[in-house]
Amino acid sequence: MDRKMKSEIIELFRKYVRNELNNKEFNEVMALFKQAKYEEELAFVLDEEQEKMALTPANETEIGNNDELLAKIENTIAENFQSKPKKRTLVLFFEKYAAAVFFICTCGLGVYLHMDTPTDLISKKVEFTHDIVSGGNKAYLTLADGKRIELKNASHNLLSSQKGVEITKAGDGLLVYGPNKASQNTVTEYNTIEIPRAGHYQLQLPDGTKVWLNSATTLKFPTSFAALKERRVELNGEAYFEVAHNKEMPFRVITNNQVVEVLGTEFNLNSYTDEPEVTTTLITGKLKVSAEPGLENGAAEILKPGQQSTMMNNNIKVAEVDPEAAIAWKNGDFIFKSDDFKMAMRKISRWYDVEVVYENTMPIDIKPGGWISRANNISAVLEMMESTGKIHFKIIGRRIIVKT
Repeated sequence: MDRKMKSEIIELFRKYVRNELNNKEFNEVMALFKQAKYEEELAFVLDEEQEKMALTPANETEIGNNDELLAKIENTIAENFQSKPKKRTLVLFFEKYAAAVFFICTCGLGVYLHMDTPTDLISKKVEFTHDIVSGGNKAYLTLADGKRIELKNASHNLLSSQKGVEITKAGDGLLVYGPNKASQNTVTEYNTIEIPRAGHYQLQLPDGTKVWLNSATTLKFPTSFAALKERRVELNGEAYFEVAHNKEMPFRVITNNQVVEVLGTEFNLNSYTDEPEVTTTLITGKLKVSAEPGLENGAAEILKPGQQSTMMNNNIKVAEVDPEAAIAWKNGDFIFKSDDFKMAMRKISRWYDVEVVYENTMPIDIKPGGWISRANNISAVLEMMESTGKIHFKIIGRRIIVKT
């Protein structure tokens, strides 16, 4: 299943539990139940609901006294599955998510169980006059001589031929550096690519390393590594690196008093200055994270795939994480599962190029959760976050007003 289809199925299940389905969507959800192969997507939505419930001991006692209701929920949905071998799997599935299913049902969100046809959910919606579209392929390239090129409007061909290198816009959102065979110049020069808010871009460095750059990010890099002993770039913002293997020439990323060193690997690095920590998430291979030379307490850690380091005040901590959440932006998604409210709003602010204004006290106990495509207009993302029931949004121009 491709990511677009998976995202659409998850959104249908979300609308199901929120009682927001129209007749056509209701029939689609029932068809999904009958196919008996979307437990993972439904589990994701129920995980979201469990996170929002914040169960108290009193809630847990109440749930424990409703075995009959839970059995009814399980049996009713099981009737929609035609595949007999799946029955025990389904029973275990609903035992695991009993609390969330009970929550959905008792809050009037169990559409299939409580009504013959769905009705509209009476609730507040995001207020706006004009919606805000998602970001896209936007970037500016500054050459060694100071010339600045807006890549969005540049044609798909050779942009520049510098000393020893040719720079080509190979397609929408892709810039490629390759050797200039006609030049024998080995002088090292530097270029800088800048991704504005509401933008993203992909870059292929002269050694073949691929870099995906997120909104509000800059990367400074040599136009050629031929005369150098190491491949060294400087990052401010967030990027995903797929480093070309070369054991004779280490690849180093310098950012916010931190150095990441690899030989050939894939990793994500978030070094936005408005984030409290620098986070490095390893996808494949092995890498070393250390404090920049010259700083006190020269901390250093070796990461394994699936691990993430966080660096604050020159201290490095390592933990096991879900890599999918860290690289969701690269795959065209928002995954807010482990984000607090402020972090989620910073991501939204960068991608849609909006200012976030808090009308009341800043919410500190809200975990938005959720998974939604970044291709959506901002109103769809904010409506998903409003499902916590603790916040409301209003869009005025390019300002997002947050009310609690």
